Amino acid sequence: MKIAVIGDGFGNSEEIIDKAKEIGREIARRKAILMTGSCLGYPYATVQGAFEEKGKIIGVSPAKNKEEHVAVYNFPFEEFSETRYTGLGIPGRNLTLIKEADAAIIIGGKIGSLNEFTIAYQFSKVIGVLKRTGGITEIIEKIVNVCDKHDGRDKLLVYDKEPKKLVEKVIKKLE
Repeated sequence: MKIAVIGDGFGNSEEIIDKAKEIGREIARRKAILMTGSCLGYPYATVQGAFEEKGKIIGVSPAKNKEEHVAVYNFPFEEFSETRYTGLGIPGRNLTLIKEADAAIIIGGKIGSLNEFTIAYQFSKVIGVLKRTGGITEIIEKIVNVCDKHDGRDKLLVYDKEPKKLVEKVIKKLE
């Protein structure tokens, strides 16, 4: 089971960082694989949490190699079990990340996270939204309400403000 965590790559709220780390820890405890876009912010906080629990972590980088990953994007690589270099830039790597994942969890987020959300929604992925984290998480329900809902994709979304409960809901939907 692969769960991509997407969200604000510049997020710096200590409260939300703590919640993001808990999401990473919980994904690792459940023996799922954590995937991110190899960026900083809230997705990186989940990496740190999963790393603490010795979880498997896959980073999908926009860079073509490790040198570009570090020098151009200034992205971390140490805690990742594996980093896949796409060479597709941002948002090109978003498609690769979301297509490979079974589900996505959103923490905060701006335009890049909105792009990842729409890809996940289009591909009928299970999507978890960590409530009260700002950014696009505050408008996801409105976006879903204007989307074509006759196909049932809106039923693949779960919401919670508690990290552990959100991961539980996502995994339950996947099962």
